[in-house]
Amino acid sequence: MEDIEDYRSKLREIADYSFNYGFKKYKIAHPDFLEIGFTNDFHIACAEGFKIAQKLLICEVMTYQDLFSKKNIELKEVRRRRNLASEKIIKKEIRDVEQRLHNYYHIADGIAWQLLGCQIHVARRLNIGQRANKILISSNIASSIKVADKINEAQNSFALISDLTSFVQIGDLLVRSDNKISIIELKEGKINKEIKDYLNDFESTSNEISEDDLKSRFDTNTVKQVQRIQRQNKRAERAIDVINNDKGVDPRSEKQIFVHTPKINTVNYHDVLRKLHVEIKEKIWAYNVVDNCLHIGMYRDEGRMMAPFAIRNILKAQTSNFFVVDFLSITNNLSEPIFAKPFPPDFIIDILTERVKIILGLNVDSMIELFNSCGLSTRLLTPKETAIINQKSKGSQLTMINKRGIAIKSKLGKDMTLSGGIFSKIFFDSILPSNIAQTFLSIDYDKEL
Repeated sequence: MEDIEDYRSKLREIADYSFNYGFKKYKIAHPDFLEIGFTNDFHIACAEGFKIAQKLLICEVMTYQDLFSKKNIELKEVRRRRNLASEKIIKKEIRDVEQRLHNYYHIADGIAWQLLGCQIHVARRLNIGQRANKILISSNIASSIKVADKINEAQNSFALISDLTSFVQIGDLLVRSDNKISIIELKEGKINKEIKDYLNDFESTSNEISEDDLKSRFDTNTVKQVQRIQRQNKRAERAIDVINNDKGVDPRSEKQIFVHTPKINTVNYHDVLRKLHVEIKEKIWAYNVVDNCLHIGMYRDEGRMMAPFAIRNILKAQTSNFFVVDFLSITNNLSEPIFAKPFPPDFIIDILTERVKIILGLNVDSMIELFNSCGLSTRLLTPKETAIINQKSKGSQLTMINKRGIAIKSKLGKDMTLSGGIFSKIFFDSILPSNIAQTFLSIDYDKEL
């Protein structure tokens, strides 16, 4: 496996092309400067950086995916031989390879986030709940590269290969051209061409495709392929519709959705993160509490030994209802990327390579008290209430603590349960819990749902 210093250097290089290239080229200190100039040239420069980063990402992801596969074969072999010492070593190596891959996927996610105007609610429309990243060598990566390279010849266009990301699960390419977003599905081969022509003919006449017509034209396997391509095309159309109009049919749930626009500004706790970053320059750990419910610990050097238990022990002394997350898991979450945080680039690389650990803990009881003090009626559901809700809405993202969901009351008195997305906003989008409460209060869900 690549030496850690070489890996850090490569990670920093690709991250710079992905997030800093435009700023460096035009010596822009802050995105707010875009309002007074450089807008078009700046975005062209960003696209230049994305194109270079993508080529590097393809190489690194394929290398580490291959290594991941080989290490898992090794693990099976040492398990067969019952060599516990070797098994422990290989498991550690697999974990390291997996995290390096997640870091690269996270960079690609960050590029997609920028293409989508830095809007996480838009990015979520492109995720349909698939668990694993595709293995590039076994996907149609050659075709994707060929088409992406062709699109990327234009200065003001960029085509991102979806398989490089962890959340873009609709289409093979996510394309931004002339400030418009599109999704491209790539299908190769004679049969796929026949299917494409067949679907295009029906699309041009606005007629519905009947199953009898399909069966009269294609064999059983091809019928299934046609239906699969239809589903993929429909998902892409729905995603683009929601992205452009903030409403439509959700590609994942296939339910009508309305993307709520809060009437108040989002407020984050970046100032606290900056303060902790300054403190940790002089100490091996730093700690703060946000809104009397969110605990943040930052650890470096030998202080990292405290990371697994320090915040957890503080919360255990306060309540049994708490969540603790390792901030590094941001690379597995659909959220604002770590590269948008108020940290210098080298410090971000330190976090991604675990030279610095950041642990966040949320006291759920204190958060509920905070929400209620803001005027948002909030409570823990009983285990029985939670079980009933879970049974009614299978596949929902209800978040539970000790088998109990958390509910807020709408203006008409309806209980709405909190999902994992709310906690993702607190932990990974760095939004103040009090601002989350104010946002809920600013939206008339009874009217808009």
